[in-house]
Amino acid sequence: MPDTGLTNEILKKYFYMGLTDQQIADQFHISRQAVAKRRVEQNLRRIPVSTYVNKSLGLIWNIKSAQEGYAHHNAHEGKALKAFLRMQLKDPKLSEGQQELALQWANNLRRKERVLCYDRNTDKGWYYRPRTEADGARVIDWPKEVPFPDEKFKRALDLPADPS
Repeated sequence: MPDTGLTNEILKKYFYMGLTDQQIADQFHISRQAVAKRRVEQNLRRIPVSTYVNKSLGLIWNIKSAQEGYAHHNAHEGKALKAFLRMQLKDPKLSEGQQELALQWANNLRRKERVLCYDRNTDKGWYYRPRTEADGARVIDWPKEVPFPDEKFKRALDLPADPS
């Protein structure tokens, strides 16, 4: 294969930055299929953004499902948080309604200066607390002792700059 300038290190970096195979291919003037083949050879697998969000939140919260009684993941706060994260991660499958929910939720967090918390041992599960300086722009109360899955997810947890 001719040297295109796309090293495994660069491929990995762009993959974790969230670039699509087509975006990488365009930058290096190669086919999307060539990028996909190299990505698979490097064991860099793409999963749906919604799955990525659920797995990442699962690092800190064991969100109660319908099999366990009242399903917290179906509550407004859970849906809004997941829609917000999918929007931040540029999920192409996010519907207009989900995007609107995410924007309204984020604006509400900003306006009321709150962060979202979760306790599976309570009836509602979800609750808000006042934002502290330590929270920065983070939308949820992420435990200090738990590492973030990656930088991309860590950035997605932050409120975007105030549009006003």
